[in-house]
Amino acid sequence: MTLSSWRKAGLLSLGLTTLALAASNYSLIVNGQVASKSAVVMNGETYIPLSALKLLGVTGTVKGNTVTLALNRPSTPAPAASGGANQLAALEGCLNQTLFNGIWRVKVMSLTPIRTPDAGSPDIPGWSVKLEIRNGVAKTASLMSTGFGASSGGSQPMLLLADGTALALDDNDFLKPWSQDVLQGGVLTFALRFSYPRGTTEGQARAQRPTKFILQINPRIPDYVGMKYSVPDPSLRVRLDCQK
Repeated sequence: MTLSSWRKAGLLSLGLTTLALAASNYSLIVNGQVASKSAVVMNGETYIPLSALKLLGVTGTVKGNTVTLALNRPSTPAPAASGGANQLAALEGCLNQTLFNGIWRVKVMSLTPIRTPDAGSPDIPGWSVKLEIRNGVAKTASLMSTGFGASSGGSQPMLLLADGTALALDDNDFLKPWSQDVLQGGVLTFALRFSYPRGTTEGQARAQRPTKFILQINPRIPDYVGMKYSVPDPSLRVRLDCQK
């Protein structure tokens, strides 16, 4: 395929210095999120899909043999979204979408209704959040050593209702994966159980479906750990009303 054909396919050279590879595909991460299309390396040049550049505010058009780019700058700053006490400048995504903060690739795989036995009372309704967390650095790492959890300077995982109310986490579900060492390229897959307050009926629980899952992470990793996040705020916020 000629370079002209690649341009017409919406791929633009970034002029990056790479090894001379023929049509090699690379995963593409834009602002911490994995893009749906790959970057392509041809003859030592890296080409990026226009769809990925649009995520950075760049628009592009192809007419004949000419590609025209423009950077969209809003005339007035966009107002900050009000999120209350739980608002974070975190990486945000949807169910089944991988978010990458420079160390961990995190995906919320499912949100499933559950019931927790309560001795002498009706079962307590709640939700199970299934997570997949992959080590994306070239060394062994753990959630504990990289800012996850309250004792590491972050907070416990949170499952939030639309009004910002946090459901109760079963701490035992998080303790084992939190302290487990994960090899380079290794993966943790586990479920966290959250419960409504005692006395919540099934109907009340279904009417108050969770809308967000938050992993707050402390970005200040001790120097002896030997790794750093690639974004200022590595915390992760997953919207549960959308799916990839």
